Amino acid sequence: MDKYTTNSLNDLFMAAAETERKLPPAIRKQKMSSWPEYVQEWSAYGWHSPKQTLPKATPKEISEYDQALLLGITHLDSDDRRLIWMVAQSAAFRERGPKWQRLARIMGLVDGRQVRRRYEYALNRMVYRVNAEPQKTNFGLSSWSANMS
Repeated sequence: MDKYTTNSLNDLFMAAAETERKLPPAIRKQKMSSWPEYVQEWSAYGWHSPKQTLPKATPKEISEYDQALLLGITHLDSDDRRLIWMVAQSAAFRERGPKWQRLARIMGLVDGRQVRRRYEYALNRMVYRVNAEPQKTNFGLSSWSANMS
C-alpha cells in the first residue's frame, strides 16, 4: 500500500485484533484423562449446546496481522500503541464497535468521548508518521530477474 489513511489504519488494526483471537493459544491445555467432559446432572443428557469455535486465521489475515504489529511498533509510542490495541481488542467481533465507556473507566477517564478523541488523534499521528517515511523499493532477486529477461 502506498499511502495510508485513518480509515485504512483503523480497519487494519480492527482486523488484526480479530485475527489474534483466531490464532491458537500460546499454551495448550494438557489432556489429563481420557474421559470426555460431560455435565454431572441426571437430566442433562443431550440438553447442552455444543461450544462454537472461531474459524482458523488465513495466511492473508496473518500477514496483515504482522503488518499491523510492525507498523504499531515502528511508528507509535507506547501510550498510543496501548490505546489503539485496547480499542481494537474491544471492538473485535462486535458490530457496534468499541466499548468507549468501558475503556474510559479502565483508563481512569470520565467520558468515552475522551477515549475516542485520543484514539483518533493517535491514528492521525500515525498516518503522518507512516506517510512521511520515504517509500522503500524492493531490489530483490525476483525484480532483478524480471528485468533481465
